[in-house]
Amino acid sequence: MRLSLIATHDEADERLMERFVAEGNGKAFEELYHRYAPRLKGFFVRMLSDPDLADDCLQELFLRIYEARESYRADRRFSTWVFAMAYNLCKNEYRHREVVEAYASRRTDSGEEERGELPDFGRRHDLRVFGRQLRKALALLSDEQRAAYTLRYEEDLSVQETAQVLRCPEGTVKSRLFYALKTLQRCLSEYNPIND
Repeated sequence: MRLSLIATHDEADERLMERFVAEGNGKAFEELYHRYAPRLKGFFVRMLSDPDLADDCLQELFLRIYEARESYRADRRFSTWVFAMAYNLCKNEYRHREVVEAYASRRTDSGEEERGELPDFGRRHDLRVFGRQLRKALALLSDEQRAAYTLRYEEDLSVQETAQVLRCPEGTVKSRLFYALKTLQRCLSEYNPIND
């Protein structure tokens, strides 16, 4: 077995992708999957508000990465490339939703209640209520604002990387973030401890 067939955990993402493209190294691709799948699933859940759809999009994304591996440019950060692909999947889903909603009413969420009481029930209940309110507030944002917010504050990409993913100027990202935060602040003001 050649040494290059083994993927190491401390190898840079870009190097792993280069090895996957050049050598067809399955271990390198598997390592990238393990590194990015949890973050990307979280991104899809926050963007699409549907865990099952997030799973489908995650699988679709890695299939696209596999199929589009030759289009990866080594001078571009892997994280920027993969989140751009993920964002494009979300945009496709938004378009699909618009078509579906034109013909049918949207299904309502089934309320999920946790069963049993645990010692931290009060705190967990507060976090669950806040989480629901945050999801509602995020739903009020435009798709572009929600994407900018999610990439910048939940995926911790820089403004520059967010701009690359969204294919827009950095100033546009900053503007979207400004208005997104303003909306969230207004919608969630009752949870601000300074207001007490």
